[in-house]
Amino acid sequence: MRASRPLLILAFLGLVAPASAGDAAPAAGTMPELIERAVEAGELDRATADLHLVAALAGEPVPPRYRGTRPWDGTLVLLELEDRAGEMPPGPERRELRTALHPIAGAGTDACGPSMGPTTHTTNSTHFYIEYNDAEVSAGLGIEAFRASLDAAWNTEVGAFGWPAPPVYGPNPAPANRYPVRIQNLGPAIYGFVSSSGTHAGRVDDNPNTPWNEGDAHASCMVLNSDYSFFPGTPQAAMDATVGHEFNHSIQFGYGALNGPNVPDQVFVEGGATWMEDEVFDGSNDNYNYLWPNLADDMGQHEGSPYRYWIVFRAMTERYGTGVGGGGERIMQRFWELTSKNQADTLEALDRALQAEGRGLPDAFHEAAVAIRYSKACGGGYAQPFCFEEGAGYTGLKGVPPAHGAIGGIGTSTSGQLPDNHSANFITMPTGLGAFQVILVNDSPQAGRFTGSVVCDTGSALRVTPFKGIAAGGGRIYVRSADTQGCAAASIVVVNVSQTAANPTSSSNRPYTLHVTPPPSPSKTKVKGRPAGNQVKIRGRVRPPQPGGEVKLKLQRRVGGKWKRADSETVVLKNGKRIKAKMRSKNASICRIRATFLGDDDHLPSKAKKRFRC
Repeated sequence: MRASRPLLILAFLGLVAPASAGDAAPAAGTMPELIERAVEAGELDRATADLHLVAALAGEPVPPRYRGTRPWDGTLVLLELEDRAGEMPPGPERRELRTALHPIAGAGTDACGPSMGPTTHTTNSTHFYIEYNDAEVSAGLGIEAFRASLDAAWNTEVGAFGWPAPPVYGPNPAPANRYPVRIQNLGPAIYGFVSSSGTHAGRVDDNPNTPWNEGDAHASCMVLNSDYSFFPGTPQAAMDATVGHEFNHSIQFGYGALNGPNVPDQVFVEGGATWMEDEVFDGSNDNYNYLWPNLADDMGQHEGSPYRYWIVFRAMTERYGTGVGGGGERIMQRFWELTSKNQADTLEALDRALQAEGRGLPDAFHEAAVAIRYSKACGGGYAQPFCFEEGAGYTGLKGVPPAHGAIGGIGTSTSGQLPDNHSANFITMPTGLGAFQVILVNDSPQAGRFTGSVVCDTGSALRVTPFKGIAAGGGRIYVRSADTQGCAAASIVVVNVSQTAANPTSSSNRPYTLHVTPPPSPSKTKVKGRPAGNQVKIRGRVRPPQPGGEVKLKLQRRVGGKWKRADSETVVLKNGKRIKAKMRSKNASICRIRATFLGDDDHLPSKAKKRFRC
């Protein structure tokens, strides 16, 4: 179930046990993660834990055992703290947390959320009003590097892409109505954050930079760490990635999308901002450090790190172009516009954003899962939508995503389960197998929608063979003809594309089974019809006999030189071989019957048709 806001602090990177109370060394993990686990273990009470988090956001010290060893972004943490402060009952704990979150700025000092360390310098770029301390802007990055990076983010996201600029806070705008930024020492772990409260931030309701009235738009301010020498990659790359990421949060606040009635889940808020890093600063590649997401954890109620999910959005949008206005960014921009206008929520909004390009979320997610499985670099036989421009960089740093299971070969089976609302499993297969078929069975009687593909990496291309159709509750679908001869690697990608709500509060697991069997045998169907009063008698046969086999019948009549539907039904074979049915026909002299044996696990489908006087 979601928390009060779909932004869960526990969703930051991995599962790590908290350090013991007596351990003075930082434990592995992120600070929010370690603090939350300490609360769960009873080591910290909620009020003290929240004050530690506020201190970290202000660049103040916290006990060493909670500092963690991995960097983190503060926007989600701050939003969660603001939510809790608003829900707490009156009393000293609420006053203390609110005072920490909203300090009173001193003369010449502007607050941005809880962050208001002293600054000695101010400067303007084209679009930003920046406060900083010259001595703190270090690690080879002077203030000009920050200015250039900030303006580059604006010029790309607002200028080239056409996303709406963040609104100005009317009661107390920053000088010259520029966007307010503070650069200060936040320590070696926090990239930065965006706040919707502070001297120059707050609710404005309507963002004048959009043609609609959001009703809940917020002006915001940004805090950037002054020293990125502690972060992965170069300081410039880490700072650029942070600027591109955090400025996207500023736009999200301006859409009213982080404070309104349909706040998207965390994978869209943080995964989307992490995706934007690559669109604005293609060479920063800080987001490589978040690979890979576990796709067995569904999109609709994702509990893993929201940052890791950026690669799914990349897989869905890259075919339309990267780093250019009107390219893949239009998918995500459309998603946020639908959210801002309250016209669609979360999964529904992404589905509609993709449908505008002629493909909905189920197809896009399926294709993204196949692309992510091997993450091949585009070129040669590796082509969109099953490759990435920077695939070699992804796998060079992080390898390929781990599999969720394996199947032994022809004549073997495996079972698994996937939650509703878009999830996937990667099942490895042996290479060098001759011809076979794969049967995917939905073992949930009335729920789930399974599909997928058999994928062969030949070393020069991906050979993708999709299952035919969707296995709804209790159903089964087939890849009738496949092999892994000549494959350097082979997998079955299984996806559950069932969507239970626009923004589901929970997702249920649905079991499935995969069978790899010898190729099915052919079948042969014959059918004929003759009139019987105002009906038509249908007779036919399927060979070899198929006990329990089903045949779909369609009766058509000739009217005005065109065939029009008269009747249809699906029948079960009598004695496993005979077709018998009566169907309605009127106002026609010529009829046609079409019969389709649907096939089974051992036999291929077959069809027949017959024209007759009726």
